[in-house]
Amino acid sequence: MLKYLLLGLAAFSLSGCQPPAPESVLASQRPPTAAVRKEYVNLARSVGASGAVLKTAEISSVVLLDPGAKIYAFCVRMRETRIQQRLQVSGYALRDGKIIDASTYDSRCNDKRLRWYDFPELRSMRS
Repeated sequence: MLKYLLLGLAAFSLSGCQPPAPESVLASQRPPTAAVRKEYVNLARSVGASGAVLKTAEISSVVLLDPGAKIYAFCVRMRETRIQQRLQVSGYALRDGKIIDASTYDSRCNDKRLRWYDFPELRSMRS
C-alpha cells in the first residue's frame, strides 16, 4: 500500500501544474463525513505519520471530481509544532470510501473557494 501511495505521489509531483477547480466542482462541496476523516487517519497511521505533533490540522470539503467514475477529492493541511513550521498541504482522491490517490502540494487545494474544517482527529492521533 505504501509503495502505491508513494508512486502516486511521485506521479502527481511530476505531472506539473494543475488548474484550479472549476465552479461546477466547487458547487458540489460537502463537509467531510466521519468516514472520510477516519479513512485519512487510518492512512496516516499506515504510513507511520502518527509520531508528529501537529500545531494545526484542517480538512477541506469533499468535492465531486469525476461524476462518471464517482471519484471525490479533498485536501488536508497541517503544521507541525517542531522545527519545521512550513504548512503541508496534500490532495486526495476517494472512490467507494477508500483513498485511491494522493498528491503533495496540490494546487487545487489553494483555491480560495474551498471550505476548510478543523481536524481534531488528526491532531490527537497517536501511534
